[in-house]
Amino acid sequence: MKARYLFGLSLLFFSASAPLVLPVQTATAGIVRQVQASQVSGEKATGQTVQVWAGHGVSISFYRTEEVIKKIWLDDPSKFVIDVDGCLEGLGRCSREGTGAGLIHLRRIETVKIPGLPQATYGTHLTVITESGSTKKSYHFRIVPGTGKPEYSQLEIVGDSSNDRELRQPKVDYTAISDSKYIAKGMQFALSKQWITSDTPLWERLTKLVELRSLGEELTIAASNAGVSMKLVEKLMLMGGKRLLEMPPPKPVETNNTQLTPSNLVVEK
Repeated sequence: MKARYLFGLSLLFFSASAPLVLPVQTATAGIVRQVQASQVSGEKATGQTVQVWAGHGVSISFYRTEEVIKKIWLDDPSKFVIDVDGCLEGLGRCSREGTGAGLIHLRRIETVKIPGLPQATYGTHLTVITESGSTKKSYHFRIVPGTGKPEYSQLEIVGDSSNDRELRQPKVDYTAISDSKYIAKGMQFALSKQWITSDTPLWERLTKLVELRSLGEELTIAASNAGVSMKLVEKLMLMGGKRLLEMPPPKPVETNNTQLTPSNLVVEK
């Protein structure tokens, strides 16, 4: 029994006898991602995590909302530097009347030790103050170092539609729900094989990972925040059954007033 337990642990954490097969993403995301203003501003904001990769800067654009950036704060500048497409107080020389910008550009740098400034363990906080006419707004972002291949180059802040204003919640995509499902199945499989028990700190961290991913948190960030390695995440997803390319459920198509779904399609032989 002890030998089987040790073998199971080695299979779970090291996977020495079989090559690791990475889960395949359903699609390649575009370089520009849109973020609703209500997600990062106002009393019901849920926040937005921004990844910045080495050698691959990321921009935050307010062009669509036609707001003018008047002031920005980056609470821990030891890993990132900021530039804007205009002139702000503390960023470039300009008159007070001529301050303003529409886009922020973030770049990652080698960590700099700043005396008296503790480094942000879970990402640094970026605050953006904008003006539109007589209206002022504050936006909030969490900036973290990106890992792996860069996934996007710009976040575009957009206004909310009437329905989105009512919901005030970002939609969780199919991939996030699918990932959380397979991780949970992998956990149950490992539990059934007695490779892990449900009364350990690791189980608590994995449970937190499933919760974060199911809420739409990006997989690498959710794993980092939960304190779980991506190697273990990928292994659990495989044990949970994720091996092949998985596509979202097809949407019903109406043709000649007849609704076609996978259940009523007939293939002629």
